[in-house]
Amino acid sequence: MAVLLEARGVTFRHPRQEGGETGVEGVDLAVGTGEVVAVVGPSGGGKTTLVRLLAGLTRPDAGEVYLAGAPYGSLDLREVRRRVGLLFQVPHMLLGSVADNITAAAGLAGEDPVAVEVDHWLAAVGLDAALAGRAAERLSVGQQQRVALARLLAMAPSCLLLDEPTAALDPASTGVVEALLARLRDGGMGILLVTHEIPLARRLADRVVVLVDGRVVEEGRAAAVLTRPNHPATQTLLEEGTA
Repeated sequence: MAVLLEARGVTFRHPRQEGGETGVEGVDLAVGTGEVVAVVGPSGGGKTTLVRLLAGLTRPDAGEVYLAGAPYGSLDLREVRRRVGLLFQVPHMLLGSVADNITAAAGLAGEDPVAVEVDHWLAAVGLDAALAGRAAERLSVGQQQRVALARLLAMAPSCLLLDEPTAALDPASTGVVEALLARLRDGGMGILLVTHEIPLARRLADRVVVLVDGRVVEEGRAAAVLTRPNHPATQTLLEEGTA
């Protein structure tokens, strides 16, 4: 298994004016080909900050993020954006139709917008092709989240960063997205999944990283971490059933 995305000693401290929000401190983390890594931990523990660092949206105060062995500092950030797809917890729709969202994103990634099979990507996330002409901003939040995922996939990334991708979805839609992520993993994609849903991490993740107050307190194979945790914080998360 090749390493796609890696953080080495990554540290970021928020300025005081941001309300003392937790950053991250000395985080080491890797995502390989054909692997789902779930990041769990209490709210406010630095998970979203970590995702922003891995996506290149925030520069670390110390340490470095690597894409296929190359440090972000040596890469064109447009290349990082193309190869590392980021799905925010709250979806952001471009103005225009659902089809416009998908083709525009593909065009930014260097793909031919005309050649993008919008219906294919909508079907992949469990949406009807009839939605292609609908105004994206008028969809439900759950539909927007799946359009955002279809938009990412049309950009042909090698790695996905997903921040609570099923938080706004009903159980049936969650099942569709979960099955899609499993297929992507089996096809060789690397996926970092931030989730509060321990059952989802149990079903989908190969490895689990537990982040508390910006520090990795436990990591390992999902089956081991989520059944025989070593850290009290992990035990608390399991007892509560959410992270």
